[in-house]
Amino acid sequence: MRVRRRRTTRRGRGATPPTLPPILPPPDLTTEIEQSVEARDKLEAGVARTNAERDQLKPAFLRAVASELRVVEIDADRALEKLAAWQAQEARAAQQSDALRQLSAMFKERIEQFKSNSRGEAVAALQRITERLMVERDGPGADKNAINKRIEKLLAEQESLRATMPPVPPREPSREPNDKSPPPQRPAKNKPPSRESGNR
Repeated sequence: MRVRRRRTTRRGRGATPPTLPPILPPPDLTTEIEQSVEARDKLEAGVARTNAERDQLKPAFLRAVASELRVVEIDADRALEKLAAWQAQEARAAQQSDALRQLSAMFKERIEQFKSNSRGEAVAALQRITERLMVERDGPGADKNAINKRIEKLLAEQESLRATMPPVPPREPSREPNDKSPPPQRPAKNKPPSRESGNR
């Protein structure tokens, strides 16, 4: 009795990968600016954190090699493997830091464009973030020092932006819709009596 083998279907090499759903734009301009500012601040923090971790790669590598040399002898092949592994790790960390730095610069440039073209919406977005951080600061386990620094930076950014905005002209007093009376006029100055009236 023959046993039939099931044929396994393989995807062609040229098969297209599944497409991701489109990213919908934010509902309004203020929200878009708010999200851009949040992304900028997170990327700046990521750059600082990655650089600090990168600075510790070489000391950590040397400590590991020194610890290993205390118990075993290391030959040239082993030294080459360790050095190559550290160089790969260093190169990867440099790429990560550079990617974060480039993204951060892109968002900074975009936010400056928002500030130049949509100052009112930019101020409103900064206010939203500041108010949200004030609420988070009072929550349990919050890093108050870090949050206070962010709030101070955002407040300074708002003040700098408001200083470049044109002053708002004063509004005229509102009148009732059914009020047809003419607007108030300034009282006329008393004219001095003419010579003819004085001779009478």
